[in-house]
Amino acid sequence: MNTVQVPTLTTNLFWGQGERDHRLAVVEGHWPEDVEGSVFIVGPDKRRPGGHWFGEHGLIEKIHLRPDADGAVVVEHRRVDTPVNRLRRRFPRLFAKVAFMELSPFGVTNMANTNVQPLEGRLFVGYDAGRPVEVDPETLAFLTPVGANDEWLQGAPGLLEPLCAVAAHPAPDHEDRALWFVNYSQISPPDVTADTYLARWDLDGPVHRWKVEGMSPFDSIHDVKVSADHVVFSDLPFQVGPETFRGLPPAQRNQDHTKLWIVAKADVAATPPGGTVRALEVRLPMPTGHLYVDHDEPDGRIRVILQHAPLADLVLTLTADERDHRNGRPIAKDYEGLIAVALQPSVVGRYVIDPVTGEVVEGDLAMDAERVWGGVLPTADTYRPAARAHHRQLWYAGAGYDPDLIPETWWQLYHDATDGVVAPDDLPEVAVPGTLARVDLEAMKVAEVWSYDEGAFPSPPTFVPRAGADDPDDGYVVVVVHRSGPKEIQIFDAGHLEAGPLARATSPGFNPNLMLHSCWMADRVGPRPSDYRVPLRRDVKGAVGGLPGVLRGFAAMGKAMSRAARDARA
Repeated sequence: MNTVQVPTLTTNLFWGQGERDHRLAVVEGHWPEDVEGSVFIVGPDKRRPGGHWFGEHGLIEKIHLRPDADGAVVVEHRRVDTPVNRLRRRFPRLFAKVAFMELSPFGVTNMANTNVQPLEGRLFVGYDAGRPVEVDPETLAFLTPVGANDEWLQGAPGLLEPLCAVAAHPAPDHEDRALWFVNYSQISPPDVTADTYLARWDLDGPVHRWKVEGMSPFDSIHDVKVSADHVVFSDLPFQVGPETFRGLPPAQRNQDHTKLWIVAKADVAATPPGGTVRALEVRLPMPTGHLYVDHDEPDGRIRVILQHAPLADLVLTLTADERDHRNGRPIAKDYEGLIAVALQPSVVGRYVIDPVTGEVVEGDLAMDAERVWGGVLPTADTYRPAARAHHRQLWYAGAGYDPDLIPETWWQLYHDATDGVVAPDDLPEVAVPGTLARVDLEAMKVAEVWSYDEGAFPSPPTFVPRAGADDPDDGYVVVVVHRSGPKEIQIFDAGHLEAGPLARATSPGFNPNLMLHSCWMADRVGPRPSDYRVPLRRDVKGAVGGLPGVLRGFAAMGKAMSRAARDARA
């Protein structure tokens, strides 16, 4: 492990540059020759601190992995230019920000800023409060939403973009050439299970949906995965209460566990679209951000890998008047918008589950509570069939831990929590550096750690297969390093992190903002392999046609909330 100096976390997080391209020079090391394709990263197009990190329209960053003729690494940035985004530029006064959302007569804006998913030479962008959309991986131009408005459950009205909440991470089914989604109502009474649908789309034609029963109430749903015979999805510690819409911090903490739901593909196949399928609900310790699921099911059991998020709160952000809980000192305004996530060691869970009974046959955790904190995002080899069949390695980027960035609002909710790895009263008084770690999922241990100095940290990490290699996990990990001064792109040998980056690339003006998820994609050969598009006229018709159902849902929710209020007073 390398030795580093650990000052406070860099303040260079949200000073983004928007749609700007760069040619980065390799300033140290040698850029590998056996890499090809591109890394795609999506995130909110933040140009300055303020508001919620997630509350801006999507920006895609494309890193060309083959240097150009002059040896430069080319990086492009383009906005996800949806029809509503274009309307916003034309009629800005019709749009208003509410917390991390944007509202207008056209609906709840689909920010398209959270996840990128490649499949069959196509690239899809996900956002938890909107439909997935497709962009061209060559030009980064917006192409179409996936599914018309009348094909999804609508939760709030709009003339063009009603709220269609679809988990940002669909499950790519490589064998069946399909994407699986979870579509649910984000607006429901407290302690009432939201209407939830499992959806499948075969990359063309209609989106088919099945209502899911057997679920208890949840905060939100963010990630979906498939095995050979099952669809698996989990909840997320992202709880939106009435106080959120008034610009206030959360009134209660997030749940202390994970709910995992398992649906048999055979049940879906036997049920006509529009019918009902039953989910098996499994409860596991600690909340979860993301999951991986082995494709193979030896002995009929499912192996699940969870990126746990102990004591994380994705709604709670540092505000302009945020203060250090220890002494009341103001926290620097450069951090405004940062979510409360880097407050515990990074934890990865591995579970083997019987999908018939729900029994957790095996459970184990991997962590390094001394060196690896503030887990932000993971990556894995999801590109080769053998790697998908059985996950062996996980790479995990962490922001570290900074005792000067524990806000009073978080402390009020979590100071007496007993479900974290480290109790809040026992949190360290010294900083822990940001890291890139490799987790051995067979031995369930942190196998390697590369630490960053001067408050820097890597995010997101992206696994890139080595060109011409077939072995699982044989490749590289590419990271964007956020630091004071020009930022960097670094590339590591995936199996030898502690040897340090093979190469570092940067330029004097390279300063992308902190973004979210990423993926690798081979260069496409030939034109787009589909002519699928949703006509705008159908979308408008579907939005207007869905209005009566949305209003009925609002009325039912109002009655339920009134009953709950009366019961509370009784």
